Amino acid sequence: MHVFPGGELEDGDCDPGWRRLCHEPSPDDLRRLCEDGTPPARARGLMVAGVRELFEEAGILLATRNPEETFFDPGKEDTLFREYRAKLRGGKLDFQDLVRDLGLRLALDRLVFFAHWITPEISPIRYDTRFFLAPAPAGQEPDHDRAETTSCLWVRPGEVLQLCAEGKFPLLPPTMANLHALSEFRDVREALVISRESEVPTILPRFDI
Repeated sequence: MHVFPGGELEDGDCDPGWRRLCHEPSPDDLRRLCEDGTPPARARGLMVAGVRELFEEAGILLATRNPEETFFDPGKEDTLFREYRAKLRGGKLDFQDLVRDLGLRLALDRLVFFAHWITPEISPIRYDTRFFLAPAPAGQEPDHDRAETTSCLWVRPGEVLQLCAEGKFPLLPPTMANLHALSEFRDVREALVISRESEVPTILPRFDI
């Protein structure tokens, strides 16, 4: 099964200390995240969780070290970068401490709230999931964690959907729906700009039995 990186919101993701270690989210994204009654602190926490899970599972860190750079480029610090990720995965290092020690700030301003799915009520296990878009940082290559994720790849939405239709690329319904939406855009910039200007409906599938 193929899915986007992601996971569970943790208490530490909503810690007030993150305000000093993050670029402030876009006002539009914060407003849209809060439209269902989500408190602003939790909305920021959801974005922090998205950045953390992406780093843990795929080795991509959406952060900056100085105002001039678009994203942090590990460069010569790649070995240290990998060591910190391993400590985070092993529970030996807190994500906030990792960001602070590396002198970074999370690029929450680069995240765009894209979709909101809730597991059907008949499901024995329920999830309330937000999806975000962000441009990929130059200088960082995805690296699956070999635990929660067993492989990773970059691929165009249309190509994935064609493979899925041929039975070669299994997808969950939310993943398929998000890929259909992404396939309508010409490029990353258009996806980010239009999505930031669009409202995000909450999708709760229902089944008649």
